[in-house]
Amino acid sequence: MGVMNEWRLLPPAQGDPASELAASAAMLAGLVTTQQPAIRWYAAAANPALVIGSGQKLSDIDRAALAQAGITLHRRASGGTAVLFVPGFLMQDIVLPVTHPLAHLDVSESYRWLGEVWQATLAQFGVATTMIEIAAARADRATLDPLVARACFGGQSPYELLVGGRKLVGFAQIRRREGMLFQVGLYTHWPGAQLVALLAISEPERRRLTERLADRVTDLASVCANPPGLASLANAFAAALHQRYDVTIAPSAWTAAELAVMAAAQTRFAPLGG
Repeated sequence: MGVMNEWRLLPPAQGDPASELAASAAMLAGLVTTQQPAIRWYAAAANPALVIGSGQKLSDIDRAALAQAGITLHRRASGGTAVLFVPGFLMQDIVLPVTHPLAHLDVSESYRWLGEVWQATLAQFGVATTMIEIAAARADRATLDPLVARACFGGQSPYELLVGGRKLVGFAQIRRREGMLFQVGLYTHWPGAQLVALLAISEPERRRLTERLADRVTDLASVCANPPGLASLANAFAAALHQRYDVTIAPSAWTAAELAVMAAAQTRFAPLGG
């Protein structure tokens, strides 16, 4: 079995957004020396935080509402819009070298394998999902209400997973010279109203957006009688990945080089000041 079929499983975590975003950056940088795929699982910490996309305007956010709620604001390296980190938000990072067979050159098509493996993962818990095809995602984007687009889970991207037409699993991607970082997120309980309360919009817009998001987003607790936690998802994903691609995932520690990048990146993802 070649190194491309042997993936490193980095330690699970439940830290603050700055630490977790820095760890994602470290995974990408680690490909330079390891040239080996890696995966890690992490969950949001107890203290809520709002994480906006790399190009999102700060004016989209109600900074006074953030301060009143004691919620920190961070900017991630990937695109998209606001995501609320709250307990029960479950996340996965995967990095692939550019030479990996699953590292498709087409950005949209590169998500197909991930959607298929996640579909098989959730099926193990009795959750039947449908994948968003590229044409459907493009049509949705063309007609998406700009208000709904302010919340990252409000939009639909290729090969993300829906249950009953509502999004359960969201994807993001970062591409660098050393490889690709795939980021996955899903909620145990969707915090729609809490997220909307942090956006710089009027009260009627808040009501409308909360209703629209409820029609477009779902969560594990709504689709599964016994929602799986991080460890159960990790085991199920490993089984699905092995069955489909003969991949073996083995526990691995962070390298010294990765830890150095992680420490240096903390300031880049630190809370944004007022």
